[in-house]
Amino acid sequence: MHRNARGNGARSVPGRGQLESLYLRLVRAFYDKNDRPRVEKIAARLEEALAASPEDSCSIRGEEVRSMIAEVRGDFAEAARSREAEIRKILELHALAANTPHWKYAARQYGFSDVSDRLDLLAILYDAQGETDRAVSVLLESKDYCRSHGIRFDAEDLLQELEEARSAASERVGSDAAGGARCAPARSAAVESRGSTKRQRKGGRH
Repeated sequence: MHRNARGNGARSVPGRGQLESLYLRLVRAFYDKNDRPRVEKIAARLEEALAASPEDSCSIRGEEVRSMIAEVRGDFAEAARSREAEIRKILELHALAANTPHWKYAARQYGFSDVSDRLDLLAILYDAQGETDRAVSVLLESKDYCRSHGIRFDAEDLLQELEEARSAASERVGSDAAGGARCAPARSAAVESRGSTKRQRKGGRH
């Protein structure tokens, strides 16, 4: 018999479908509408849904969700830590499933292109913290990963933009050293757009 947990005053436990729905709503609200009060409201509900599901909380998807929540709140360092944990767990899954009957299923859930995409998103988070050198290094790692696994690297434009930004910053350092001024790094619209596209493309898959 189906029982409604709200009937006796208890709160219902969010299901996986609600978790995925909230995640997609958060991504769209953040990038498409930039409605800060609504974004925070959805983020709080998503955080609660994740905490209510221990299985999801400890999963690869849980790390991705935590990264997104931290990013919309402007905590790029925490977002990067969760993204790093997500990548590490995907690679661990690949290592465990390789050369076993489980590989096809594992690769359907998280394939080689997913690793590259997550590395690209991690690079964007480093850039958001002003760590352009680290961002470029991660993108080069992503490019090498794609080459070694025979898949297309689709962040060449982002890599080029960040390399140009790094060169421009180096030139400014020399100029500022003479003038005594410093400029804070800024995220470009192209970098923001790249992050939005990747998240919306990957959202809800797993």
